[in-house]
Amino acid sequence: MTKRDVKSLHKSLKKTPYQANRVLALLSTMFTFAVEDNQRPDNPAKGVKRFKEDERETLFDREQLAALVIALDNYAEQDAANALRLLIVTGARPAEVMGAMWTMFDLRRGIWTKPSHHTKEKKTEHTPLNPVALLILRQMTEHKTGIYLFPGRDPAQARTTLRNAWKQVCKAAGFAEKSFVKGKRGKLLPRWKPTVRVYDLRHTFASHLVSRNWSLPLGVCT
Repeated sequence: MTKRDVKSLHKSLKKTPYQANRVLALLSTMFTFAVEDNQRPDNPAKGVKRFKEDERETLFDREQLAALVIALDNYAEQDAANALRLLIVTGARPAEVMGAMWTMFDLRRGIWTKPSHHTKEKKTEHTPLNPVALLILRQMTEHKTGIYLFPGRDPAQARTTLRNAWKQVCKAAGFAEKSFVKGKRGKLLPRWKPTVRVYDLRHTFASHLVSRNWSLPLGVCT
């Protein structure tokens, strides 16, 4: 197969850009193996421009959420797991959760007060907390070590990312695809990429609330 053949196949799937790009990625992986095994001198899929993909909204069903819960329970770093749990049950944005301070929460009244500089609308929000969120937060108070819910390596600063945690949890829950990259010694090394986004948790939360006729907290659908 030549580069022209690869381009022609890729172009024939233009009406379904996501599928076209996945086929291209699969071909590239297969040709990489072939090159490593000295079955051919080049990878004709390398350098072929992918189609632009529209952002897709992914909603988790009950079975997928159950798999995610199990993966979170088994994840070694429970601090990061709790951050992901709060994303699921509050519908908050990742930056809001990671930058949250204990002083923002009134656990007796069940209110999360988000300051204006933490919200998309740049307005202070008083968000009611559901029972599951309150349970997570109350359990977390037993082990809190500073002013932030999720401190970084420096306890005086908030955690800045959940990228690796999300990748590992998705891998364990079956929401990641495997690919290979060439290492320094030419050996192919496995890499995992989540097929869903942390942001999708917000849409899932809103969808499940609507399906149960629950009222949406402020900011969930914005």
